[in-house]
Amino acid sequence: MTCIHFIGAGALALALAACSAPAPGPEASDAQDTSDASAATAAQATPIPAQPTPVASVDNQAPVLVPDSERGAKGARNVLLTWARALENRNYATAYAQFGQSGPNGASLADYTSWWKRHYKTITVAVPTGDMEGGAGSLYYTAPATLTGETVDGKPYRLKGDVILRRVNDVDGATPDQLRWHIMSADLKAA
Repeated sequence: MTCIHFIGAGALALALAACSAPAPGPEASDAQDTSDASAATAAQATPIPAQPTPVASVDNQAPVLVPDSERGAKGARNVLLTWARALENRNYATAYAQFGQSGPNGASLADYTSWWKRHYKTITVAVPTGDMEGGAGSLYYTAPATLTGETVDGKPYRLKGDVILRRVNDVDGATPDQLRWHIMSADLKAA
């Protein structure tokens, strides 16, 4: 069983922990966001290509939204889908960047990339629509995520958990990084 904990507070933290053996085989279904056709298309899980997709790939670019939409659930969903597609395409720099200005605290981009490469040969991500709520001057978007695929040892795996995104409400003095949606935590465990 593998547990992945991407946990963040003010400064985001990354903790990766191995528990025991991988979970049973992957699940073939995907969930989609039916409220936004372009987001639904991006949410469809696809097999990993032989070569990683470059950062500039159309597959890794979120739709451009008007400012009001970018602040709401659609903006959070864009960040979530960007992270999911980047992981599927083994574009770890783009996935890492979705955690905010400094990435997951405690792990450099090289550490983050190395960890994924050492553990997983293929990654397919399903991220159904989440829920948005406000509190303490911030907005939070929580969505369930399921990662499936094959480990580097050739064994199937399935990870499940919530991914929580955050952005500060439009308040005076908030920095651009605080105002943009970013992944605050991703708690993924063998299922």
